[in-house]
Amino acid sequence: MNKTLKFLLDNACPSIKYRIKKEVLNNIDSYEEEKLQSQILEDKLIHKFISKQNSYGWIDEDFHSDKGIETAIRVLSEKGMLSEQPSIQKMLNELEIRKDTFDKGCLFNVGKILDKKGFGGSQLIRATIFAYAGIENKDFIKKHMEYALDKFKFILSVDKIEDITTEYKNKLVFKDKVKWPSIYDISLLAFTKTWRSKENKKIIISSIIKLIRLSPIPDILVLKGHQLISPASFCMHDFYSDMNNFKDKDWMIWFHRMELLSRLGVVKHIKELKDQVDFLASNLKENDGVFKKRLNHYYFTKWGTYTGLALEKDWRTEKRRMCDLTFRSLLILYYSEIQ
Repeated sequence: MNKTLKFLLDNACPSIKYRIKKEVLNNIDSYEEEKLQSQILEDKLIHKFISKQNSYGWIDEDFHSDKGIETAIRVLSEKGMLSEQPSIQKMLNELEIRKDTFDKGCLFNVGKILDKKGFGGSQLIRATIFAYAGIENKDFIKKHMEYALDKFKFILSVDKIEDITTEYKNKLVFKDKVKWPSIYDISLLAFTKTWRSKENKKIIISSIIKLIRLSPIPDILVLKGHQLISPASFCMHDFYSDMNNFKDKDWMIWFHRMELLSRLGVVKHIKELKDQVDFLASNLKENDGVFKKRLNHYYFTKWGTYTGLALEKDWRTEKRRMCDLTFRSLLILYYSEIQ
């Protein structure tokens, strides 16, 4: 890991350098933190979202879009911007105040249905956004942690996909009373700590093992009356695919999912996940600690509610691409506790 750290600290953007020192090394003095934070605030993507804020700090765009508050707070947090900064603080304050109206746009109706039927919609996303910013000490966030744990516990009762699905108009839909986690459930638990009792960790480990056994998981829709609704199943289909056959898009989905699983603290307990992280570690070792695969898919660089992993300003140079992918590799190794 020393070669990886050296490469990134020598070549990466301020966001990556800051997050390594703060998040991985846990070693940054006040002067260095202030300097890097000042550089981070000059980031063009950060300026783009801040410039959209109205006088209250809200962004008057579709909440669940690449221009809205959800993506804005995800980006600002990923870039290393502190949640105490006035711009992000105003966004979070407004998101908390607007508890029934924040999701105007494409989620306004279906988000409420998904919440009510136990698949996680608008309110789960709202809780997850606070978790992105490192905040979990609010009752509505704790409530959704419990809901997320209930969904993972439900998985343990499932032996095959047919147990939870039926057909409607040639589509697979969830049966009534099924609970099933979305990418937001994993994200919420990945970015929070207070739920992590021994019992809850055992539930998560066992349920991830079950998801591996059930993989590949087909697209399954939520049925409300005659309306078919897609739950947030991005990255939730295949927990044990062949990494030798990955296309560029597959790599992005893997990086996204594996970072979350690593943050959950389950990788070292599950052989199939450890094998995948070992594959990544071997790749780095063979390339002087750097992830050098020439990946190029818009999922990496276009930030949205689900996509986006790149902290560098663009991938027009090979070095910037390698910095982003090497940093994501570092996070996976660090949180997996596999050195």
